[in-house]
Amino acid sequence: MTPHFNPTDATFLDNPYPTYARLREEAPIFFYEPWGKWVLTRYEDVSALLRDRRLGRVLDNVRVSVNPAHAPFDAVQQGSLLELEPPDHTRIRTAVQDVFTPKHVRALEGRIAALAGALADALAARPEGEADLLTDFAEPLPVTVIAELLGVPEADRHHLVPWSKAIIGMFEPERTPAMEAAAVAAAQAFADYVRSLIAQRRGRAQEGDLISRMVALHERDPERLSESEIVANAILFLDAGHEAVVNVIGNAMVALLQRPALWERLRADPALIAGAAEEAMRFDTPLQFFERVVRQDLRYKGFSWPRGTRLCLFYAAANRDPAVFRDPERFDLTRHPNPHLAFGLGLHFCIGAPLARLELKHALRALTRLPGLTLATPPSYHPKNVFRYPKAVRVTFA
Repeated sequence: MTPHFNPTDATFLDNPYPTYARLREEAPIFFYEPWGKWVLTRYEDVSALLRDRRLGRVLDNVRVSVNPAHAPFDAVQQGSLLELEPPDHTRIRTAVQDVFTPKHVRALEGRIAALAGALADALAARPEGEADLLTDFAEPLPVTVIAELLGVPEADRHHLVPWSKAIIGMFEPERTPAMEAAAVAAAQAFADYVRSLIAQRRGRAQEGDLISRMVALHERDPERLSESEIVANAILFLDAGHEAVVNVIGNAMVALLQRPALWERLRADPALIAGAAEEAMRFDTPLQFFERVVRQDLRYKGFSWPRGTRLCLFYAAANRDPAVFRDPERFDLTRHPNPHLAFGLGLHFCIGAPLARLELKHALRALTRLPGLTLATPPSYHPKNVFRYPKAVRVTFA
């Protein structure tokens, strides 16, 4: 029997975690008819299936347009690391992964710290002593970092957030026709823009930026990396490289400011910041679930899933599983170990995880500069299921 699970309910959207706890106990694996997909909520199952190579993002590395109107969107997604399995996934990941290694990312640390510090200082200088941490701090930081990494000119960066927000709407199971149309239009505009950057880089590569490196690789060996794959992955990096970080900063600050004693403890002891960043990703995971498709018939714990079956692996529910995390409903600044699944596992472990960790750490460090930082209003959340994040994080400070 299908358990009570209403992902459009306002109470659920405001706080899905009591529902996740009940599902872990009563129905850790069940079929949700309105989505036509299986839902899994326990850490053991999510972890195992993330690493199971019989699952993938798409069948046969091909994204099929169920709705012809979505064909332009699907064409842009084709060739993205997120949508590929080996050998294509390995080919493309090898071409770009050195830019996201911990060693390379550490070289960016000074720039990230300076950006976060400057944004916090700008807030501190406001005479009114109030702000929305999402638009005034959380968005500019990762957008600037990933845009500089890829080589997007400053004058064009204002397009990135609107395009990204529209595109991710297509991944929501409860999306509306208006969301779909916006996602298609944004994908087309974003792709056209990236193609214009590619044209600019041909023969005029800029030192160090990822689009220049991908273009150079394509010109040396078009079979190693096609132009459409450059487009798809530039969009992926720009979307994922800021969307998740914006949302985890927002979720982290809501969780901490709702617990003033923890926030003051963090301000008093910077050594706790790295642990706080990991705990924030576990406690209120921005990417609530990741969808996988069965690529070959699979039996799992008594369930028979034929090829084409779709699974929703709920990271957020797994990250509060008491079988793995002691006292999981508590935000613990010193939690260790903390094997959260916010970045996934296996083949599709987030390539940008080292960068996201660094950005969140320096965001928290910079915001501790603001004395008297307090939530001005309780947060309300976007009516979304894949991505969870507040509409605003309105704060006051001295």
